[in-house]
Amino acid sequence: MQPYEVGEEVLVESKPAQLMWDAAVTAVSRRRLEGPNTGLLIDAYRIQYKGWSSRFIEWVKPNRVVEPSENNRLLQEEMLEEVAGSQPGLPTALNNLRAVQFLHARDRLRGSVPLPDFESVANVRVSKSSSEWTFGAMKAALLAVEAALPIGSIDHTESGVWHPSFAQKWRQMVRNARGPGTLMRCVILLEDTISEEWLKEDVGHLRTCLSSRWKALGEASPSGLTVRIILLDRAIMYGTVDRKRFGSKKKVGRPSGGGKNSK
Repeated sequence: MQPYEVGEEVLVESKPAQLMWDAAVTAVSRRRLEGPNTGLLIDAYRIQYKGWSSRFIEWVKPNRVVEPSENNRLLQEEMLEEVAGSQPGLPTALNNLRAVQFLHARDRLRGSVPLPDFESVANVRVSKSSSEWTFGAMKAALLAVEAALPIGSIDHTESGVWHPSFAQKWRQMVRNARGPGTLMRCVILLEDTISEEWLKEDVGHLRTCLSSRWKALGEASPSGLTVRIILLDRAIMYGTVDRKRFGSKKKVGRPSGGGKNSK
């Protein structure tokens, strides 16, 4: 394939390989090959995305740059439709979250509180790097996990630890998190609040291998958040509901066998 030249219009694949953006080549980086195969090799293209601020200009590897052919345009439209159609607005990479299956189930802890705007929380359109994309996706994933929690898994009464005003503040803290440390704090808060009876024992063993809370906070990273949130999602028994567990006329205790209507 012939190298692209400065000023040429191209399509650039996003790092999570979910979308392709219209762009123009503004510079070409070449390096000379050593040894018997002498010559110049395209090392990277500097890209200006159409309609984007100049602060998003970046150098990208050649394997992410393709010509805006008819077939690639069709692929671009299909990728956009797939992301737009991701239900309920979550990045398609999060479709395997178990929480997604229970967001519209009955007897959710959040009650009538509407689902978060996952798409704006993840903000995949403005992320420049895979770390930034992962961080945004994990914010959306954590909100999805909390939104899918069943009644009985947390004391959400007015006098409980997860009372409505605290839950609202926690959700806002997740949305406004600007770094892995803040988001990790939100993860640990949720971990500490969910009843152990609503966590699968086999996955719980895996979770004991995670870093201690203080170490996790001190070494927080997008990859560390991903492991912690995915394991929490796998551990929660979303289908286990006990409407009587935190009733106003009943003391907090272990759920009766008849109260759990499904596993």
